Amino acid sequence: MRESPASKTFTQQEASTLVNVTKESELMLLLQELLNSNMIKLSKTGDEIRFQAVSVDDAKKLGSMSDDERMIYSYIEASQREGIWTKTLKAKTNLHQHVVSKCLKNLEHQRYIKSIKSVKHPTRKIYMLYHLQPSIDVTGGPWFTDSELDTEFIDTILEIVWRFIVNKTFPRSESEQYPVNPLQASYVASFQGVDLDQILEFINQSGVSSVELELNDIRSLCDVLKYDDKVEEVDEHSGLFKATRQSLLEKGLMRNLEELKGQIPELTREYLVKNKEYSIFDFKTQVEDFQDEQDFVNLDSFVNV
Repeated sequence: MRESPASKTFTQQEASTLVNVTKESELMLLLQELLNSNMIKLSKTGDEIRFQAVSVDDAKKLGSMSDDERMIYSYIEASQREGIWTKTLKAKTNLHQHVVSKCLKNLEHQRYIKSIKSVKHPTRKIYMLYHLQPSIDVTGGPWFTDSELDTEFIDTILEIVWRFIVNKTFPRSESEQYPVNPLQASYVASFQGVDLDQILEFINQSGVSSVELELNDIRSLCDVLKYDDKVEEVDEHSGLFKATRQSLLEKGLMRNLEELKGQIPELTREYLVKNKEYSIFDFKTQVEDFQDEQDFVNLDSFVNV
């Protein structure tokens, strides 16, 4: 059995063929001996009992446990990455609470099991095998720390993702010969936008998150930015995003040429400052004084009475 994949289970007939024992009584004695030695374990698929090989290390581990500890361990093992509540353990094992607590303490001390916190049930004490990682349903995913929503981490990642998309959507001009205003520079209309894979690769390589994010996590972040009108999706469900010009205005990134000091050649910046025109998007600029009366236009002159 151990030569097969660890997850493979065997029916009674398959076990009989494997050990070349035809008599059911002899097979039962052999299987019982293997069970008593913790070399195999039972599992149930529907109404059928199946047998599964146990590794040498796990067999030694189980052999060092008491009967109560072994029973509790088996239920914890069966819970896999979801874990099992102590109250459920007590109900399934039908053991006294004191016995359950003592067994859990011993198993935890041996690092066979560990207690975890659940986002769905923060007041419950849940146990799972020591080497396993809890499922997202238990931990809440990368957005939770110690079962609490980590808003500071989320805000930081949102800001980083937004700035990454901004830098791809509105590239800064680096030309000294042709002083183009970098605050108004953008890609041509054929620019397809930034895809989720690009963002995911950037975030995971940047090291800003101790937890490796997945594609659906990036999608969730971009959806938040989209609802906040900071990015727009090129086509619905396309997974391609561009930063909105409005989001830059709200950050003050398209108003103040002083912010460009050190980011573009100084001669270019001085040229832009000198030739700066009035912009309705820049609340700090002012229209120059009119030179003569012909420059005045009355609003009511546009209205047909």
